[in-house]
Amino acid sequence: MEWSLDHNRDLVRPRTFKDILGHERWFESLIANLKQERGTNSHQPIALIGCPGVGKRTLARMYAKALVCEQELTMRSDAAPCNICHECRAIDNSSLAFHEKDARTVGDNDDDDRELEKAQAEAVHTLIEREVGLNTASVRIVLFKNAEAFSSSTADIALKTLEQEITSTVYVFTVNDEARFSGALRSRCNVYRVGPISVADLVGRLSLICEHRSVPFDEAALRAIAVEAAGSFGAALAIMGRVERRGDVTIGNLLRLSEFGWGSAMVACWEALLEGRRDEAVSLFEAIGADGPMSIKAVQAFLVECRIRQTMGTVPAAASVSPALDCLPPESWISMFGKWRASCQEAGTSVDEEIDRALCFWASVKVGTPWRAAFARGCEVLFRAGEFIRAR
Repeated sequence: MEWSLDHNRDLVRPRTFKDILGHERWFESLIANLKQERGTNSHQPIALIGCPGVGKRTLARMYAKALVCEQELTMRSDAAPCNICHECRAIDNSSLAFHEKDARTVGDNDDDDRELEKAQAEAVHTLIEREVGLNTASVRIVLFKNAEAFSSSTADIALKTLEQEITSTVYVFTVNDEARFSGALRSRCNVYRVGPISVADLVGRLSLICEHRSVPFDEAALRAIAVEAAGSFGAALAIMGRVERRGDVTIGNLLRLSEFGWGSAMVACWEALLEGRRDEAVSLFEAIGADGPMSIKAVQAFLVECRIRQTMGTVPAAASVSPALDCLPPESWISMFGKWRASCQEAGTSVDEEIDRALCFWASVKVGTPWRAAFARGCEVLFRAGEFIRAR
């Protein structure tokens, strides 16, 4: 079946406010705000702040529907829109009551920054200040996505417009990076911080999509995807789509992606070092990332994972340093540690000592250090100064 990111979002898209997972902390406040606006026709701007993919746009559209829904508020479940009346369905298609604009793409074909600012300013004027005479809803909703991308002049225009207190319009700003969002605009808004979706909830959503599409999957693979996505449903879907292009959603296919495959490459690299296969170790280390920093970060994460496993014997999924290391089969770790212990016994040292020595060195390596030089020096530190491998 052809993969469609938007279609698969729709399969599990929330239909009520309570379906939006992980945001219970401010749920009651949002509903109270909705009821007040419906009752008084006084509309406070809203800012939804959170990382990409956590549901800000979905929440904004649902809030818009809830404001214009023709069904009485007291008749609805948790104040959510009915999704069947004319106004609700109009927002899903084309509604004069709902306007959506992405601040990143307004005027993106203009090379001149001043032209971009002018295009953004004109868009704000058009959407905010122009009254829509054909609008049949009681209120008009204007959604600005990625509002942190507004230039300072555009943010000033938006602020001045808000200060005019146009009672027939509610403005919603979705923000990915709060530090870049206009402080003056934020001060005029009711702010809701949309937190990351939990790993368990992401796994549940992804499994529903796989079941609906009859795609075989490993729960361990879905969990690794959810952890890598860091609470973003959009990011999780994108990763799963890339895995499915290689076949079923399994650990085997997951490891074919670069952000997951480096774990097995790092273990193989370390085994090659322990057995004195220098050229192979260098080649594996080079293949871990497209650039030096990726390789250096990989060995740092690997050694932290080794310390945890050496101390605990195993690593609970929640304590794993990276999904790329967590999804490796136990046999890989058993084999690598077995070779390491044998090597240490021959050299008269211990795995604990060597892990600590390696951690101390690699923690001091700065991003930007030439990876070949760092790798060679790391081996000298680990396997006795001046030697690349142990003399056998």
